[in-house]
Parts: sequence; C-alpha cells; structure tokens
Amino acid sequence: MSNSHPGKPPSIRHLRAFVTVAEHRSLTQAAELLFVTQSALSLTIQHLEQHLGLKMFDRSTRRLELTGAAEEFLPTARRLLHDFDSSIKEMRALGKRERGKLGVGAVPSVMALLLSEASAAFIERCPGVDLYLREDNSEAVEQRILSGDVDFGICSPWEPNGQLDFKPLFEDTYGVVMAPDHPLAQRSGAVQWEELHHYRIVGFSPDLGMQHQLTQTGVLSAEIRDPRYRVSNTSTIATLLSRCAGVCAMSALAARRAPLDCLSFRLLEEPILFRTVGVLTRSGRSLSPAAIAMMEEVHRTLPSLERFNGVRVCADKESPEVTMRMVANG
Repeated sequence: MSNSHPGKPPSIRHLRAFVTVAEHRSLTQAAELLFVTQSALSLTIQHLEQHLGLKMFDRSTRRLELTGAAEEFLPTARRLLHDFDSSIKEMRALGKRERGKLGVGAVPSVMALLLSEASAAFIERCPGVDLYLREDNSEAVEQRILSGDVDFGICSPWEPNGQLDFKPLFEDTYGVVMAPDHPLAQRSGAVQWEELHHYRIVGFSPDLGMQHQLTQTGVLSAEIRDPRYRVSNTSTIATLLSRCAGVCAMSALAARRAPLDCLSFRLLEEPILFRTVGVLTRSGRSLSPAAIAMMEEVHRTLPSLERFNGVRVCADKESPEVTMRMVANG
C-alpha cells in the first residue's frame, strides 16, 4: 500500500469510523450507526489506510476481518476517542454550569449581607460547582484576584491598578456607630463630622479599607484620619462601643453586620462621604460560566441592600469608578 500520506492527517472522524467498523465488522451496520452512507464510510476508511500506509481490514463477501495492524491500533483508537468524548462532555458540563470550581473574595460586610445570600441561590442553581468564598480586606482581595486564588472580588478599590477592572455595584455612605444610650443615639437625623471631636474615636487598623479611605480624606480631622484607638476586629469594636468607650465612623453596610447591628447608627454629613463597592476582575480575562452565574445571583440580590439607610445601588449605566468619591452635603 502507498505510503505517500495524501491529504490532511486523520481526524476524530477517521478514528470513529475505524472503531465503529472494527467493532461491528460491517460497513453497512457501521454506516447506519454513524448516519452516513456506506460509500462515504468506505472512502473514510480508505483515506485512513492511505495515510497510515497500512491495510486495516481484509474484506470478504460477508464480513470484514481486522488485520494485524488494525488489531494493534484498535485499543489506542478507542482510548483516543474516549478521551476526546470525555473532554467534550466535561466542557459542555462547564458551559452548562453542571460542574467546575469558583472562588469569590469579598470584604466582611459584603460577605455577610450580600454574597452569602447570593451564594445560597447559586448553590441551589449550580449544585455541581465547587464554591470557595474568601473574606478579606480590599487590598488582600485584589491580590487574590491577581494571583488567581479567586475568580473575582467584591470590595472597594484599594488603589488604582491597571491589571484590574472595576464595576460599581453600590454606594455605601459613612455614618457613626455608638452605644444605644450614647448622647448621639438619642437624637434623630444625621450627625456632623465635627461633632465627633467631643468623644473618643475608635478607628480601624490601617490595613482595612474603610480606615484607608478615611486616612486619605484630607478634609477630615486628624482624630478621624489617625485615631488613637485602632481595632481590626468588629467584635472588639462592638464591645468597646457598647460600654460607651467612644464612637466609630464606618460605612452604613458595615454597621449592619453582626455584632455591630445591635448598636445605634447615624449617617454623617458635612461632608457626606461614601465608599463605592463593586466587582473587581482581572483585566482581559473572561469569566467562567460559573462565575457569570454567581454574578447574576449577586445582581438579583443587590436591590435588597437598599433596605439599609445610606446604601444606594448604582444604575447599570453608571460608569466604573476606581477612586472613592465625596460629595458636598445637599
């Protein structure tokens, strides 16, 4: 037989034709199973034989018999077909969100009040997908996205970064948290920032996003930007404030997270200050089908955040922002 390797190299179509004919020893039966004509199948087998330079079948009037070369090649052809079909099945399952892995990072308030609810809906929708939720500060969430530890994050941007894309989800206005019997809690309406100077100010550690923003906001007093008392854990802040040890400036959503939700909260004004929270993704990278499904659940859950005074959901048409914004009162 000629060994000139004419035309294109064998494809999956050639392998499937060979295996089907080999298993049934009949061109007629194989053609019916493959939904092709007998002449087209015969031509496919001839192309394979010509390319390999080997005869694969001995033909008789009733039955096809495998040659020695075909007997040797058949296990390999079956394995290749199995691997190909399995890979296609796996990819289709990924596309249908029937399997896969998804990692999402978020700051604590978002994890507790937005992502946990969205994740519950996602798990019901995509039970075959492994889900990894990572709670961290904004800077660490950014690093986890860049390292590939999570697929996307929900937080405020730490610093502008050309490797990340940011799309706003909501604006989270700052307010003050205090014990229910604190003097500021006895009033209604907003509190002015300058009024906080009459009380001990408990701040966050500098690695947390809210304190990072407050420190960089020059119009605020030194006591707010560089507090004497700094805490990294909200449970500790709740304990301090419940004992009337001071007040703490934080965003509206953060103040609704347990255990802080048992304390009193008033919005701050003059100026009105808020953080923009949104989705961070790696620039130029497509999201997986599972990540897209989670994003859909996040957007379905998002309007519920407006039950909290001081939280405003961004319209879809609003352009991404990579810096915090501050607006004058009124």
